[in-house]
Amino acid sequence: MTLPDEEVLGLLRDRFVLGARNIERAKHVGTSHGYKCTQTAVGTTNGAGGRNLQLLVLAADATLVHALPGFWHPQELAAELRLALQLHRLHHDDQRSQAATLAMFRALHESAARDEATTRDGWQSFDASEELARAAKQPRDTVLRDDAGAPLLDARGLMQLKPIRRLVHDRLLAQPFPRLADFDLEAFVDYGRAYYDNNAWVDEGKRFARAERNDAQREQQRAKAEKAALAASKRRK
Repeated sequence: MTLPDEEVLGLLRDRFVLGARNIERAKHVGTSHGYKCTQTAVGTTNGAGGRNLQLLVLAADATLVHALPGFWHPQELAAELRLALQLHRLHHDDQRSQAATLAMFRALHESAARDEATTRDGWQSFDASEELARAAKQPRDTVLRDDAGAPLLDARGLMQLKPIRRLVHDRLLAQPFPRLADFDLEAFVDYGRAYYDNNAWVDEGKRFARAERNDAQREQQRAKAEKAALAASKRRK
């Protein structure tokens, strides 16, 4: 999952029961997904390869208590694993009312989202370029906004994207303690490019036909939605 790190390995060994599932045929997966469970990531940004790899933390009743898309740096991964343990305890806390549970759920995620971003929370350049192009066409939850809802701009006049950690926690806030079967993974990992291949030494000569079809369907649905939004906008005028 990540670079060797004693804290991460200790947490996984002592506090979690580990399992893995091949998601090659899953609808949400990207077309570069030749990574194996035995591989480790090189130094990368948090959330890189979000469509091709997800770390899901589940309670025994199949409730999803936390989720991370892609590869993560050990320092942030350890912090997120500790948060997952807090969320797990919250899920099983029968002494709280539902309202109090949801309030604490929001507080934990909002606190994590406000953590100071590091360079490891930045976007890969090709993901950022794709996301900015999409945000220019329709509103995206990936963009930082002011209190009035207007996009924040950087020195170059480009929209500012949320740090990956903030984006992840914002999206989890929208789905408090869902059953795994009800968790919208497609929406959760929908950021940046769906197609790229940084694993050529494994994927060389291999086509991912099913994933390519899924990607084509996503693009068709996206184009259809954009066309419908444009038509609705013209009617309002």
